[in-house]
Amino acid sequence: MATEDGGSLRKLNERENLVVGTASGVLEQLVLQPLLYWKNARQQGLAFTLNPKLLYRGTFASCSNLGVVTGLQCVLSGSFQKLIVGDAPKMSISQEVGCGFLGGVASAPVCCILELIMIQQQRFGGSLPSAVHRILQTHGPLMLMRGFTCTASREGLFTAGYLGLIPAAQSACRDYEVSPWWGNCAGSIGGGLFVAAVTQPLDTAKTCMQGDLERSRYGSVLQTLRALRIEYGSFRALYKGYSWRAANLVADFFLLDWLVQTLSPVMFPARFA
Repeated sequence: MATEDGGSLRKLNERENLVVGTASGVLEQLVLQPLLYWKNARQQGLAFTLNPKLLYRGTFASCSNLGVVTGLQCVLSGSFQKLIVGDAPKMSISQEVGCGFLGGVASAPVCCILELIMIQQQRFGGSLPSAVHRILQTHGPLMLMRGFTCTASREGLFTAGYLGLIPAAQSACRDYEVSPWWGNCAGSIGGGLFVAAVTQPLDTAKTCMQGDLERSRYGSVLQTLRALRIEYGSFRALYKGYSWRAANLVADFFLLDWLVQTLSPVMFPARFA
């Protein structure tokens, strides 16, 4: 099965994809910031709170993260689509999902750095510049890439979901003369729950590693996974915060796809005339 005309990414150039992706990421994160805080807090064993001062601590870093990273993922995935598919009028599902995965992996270095800063802010407070200064002064620049392997794996699967799986589900709905909105819902729920389940251990390990730069409890990826199992008595520890993260991913997929598809023709109507 092929997806109809490749969606909006191939209709826009790199600059336009960056603008649309960045705007979509910032708007989406402003809505879902509390879910991200609750997920991170649960994974690190912190107390649940409804205090908005805590829920929105690190919002600038998280909006910068999702805005910049979503923009990069749209640019990179669109570039891979043009490179692999060329001028073909349609893409196969495997091509669309594969290009999303490659775009997600390529965005991982930036995502890793921004998430580490955000997690450090959520744990210890302070401004964004002070958090960066403390990390660099205490641990050096290489510490900003702590958790990179987990981030790259997670972002590849995440981007394959919202830039590949959901458009494929929408195309399938069109083939059966069903509203693409149902494809968005089905892709968001199914894809979000699946990606959350597959990547949750990696995300838990990454969050714990980035919250413990001193390595007092968590060392490498394997050491962190082993420490969590010992600390909590089973591998269920790796799924700490799963409910919050699954809800976050389902909402992520739905909102990001809707925002990208809605903002693209609004911002650049000439491309869709």
